[in-house]
Amino acid sequence: MNQTMIIKSISLRVYCLLFSFGILFIQHDVFSQEPFVSTANNSNSVVEQPARLVPTILFESIVIFDENDLIPLLPNIYQIGNFKYELTPGALSAFYLPQSASGERIYKLVQEQGIDGYKISDGSMLIEYLEGTDTAAIANDFSLELILDFPSVRTASFQASTFSGLNELMSTLTEDDRINLVSLDLIDPSIGPR
Repeated sequence: MNQTMIIKSISLRVYCLLFSFGILFIQHDVFSQEPFVSTANNSNSVVEQPARLVPTILFESIVIFDENDLIPLLPNIYQIGNFKYELTPGALSAFYLPQSASGERIYKLVQEQGIDGYKISDGSMLIEYLEGTDTAAIANDFSLELILDFPSVRTASFQASTFSGLNELMSTLTEDDRINLVSLDLIDPSIGPR
């Protein structure tokens, strides 16, 4: 009788052990799966992409980088971070004209939909491109200055020569077969000094 008890005990232990391993393998398979993503094998599957909100460049705005805080805060002149700005040309224009003539960077305010406050643009863009794309060719084709290339993430920073026609340029860039995504490279002055 002792032998049957031992055999039953061993059988029960083996059964429990196999059952436990079975549960672990099932859990591993369930938890290791990534969220459903469209691939070449399931290309007909519907994957929702969030709508990309395009920020609005306030072309009439005057923005000056005032690192040493030399420009006084007068009526209609506001400050965010190290920048002074006004929504329409006014008193700040007196500082702006010498800045634009000297070849310094030109900045404009940008309003993102659904977000309070402003960000700042210098006309530079981040462009995500397809594998094997020559970023110098993109710069040449669209009269852009290549600032930095990040090949490991297939993204490059480009500078437009002027704000004039920037929206149209960005639309044209998005239609290029070599390019996945185009966005403004925005400065968030609330983060701190630049």
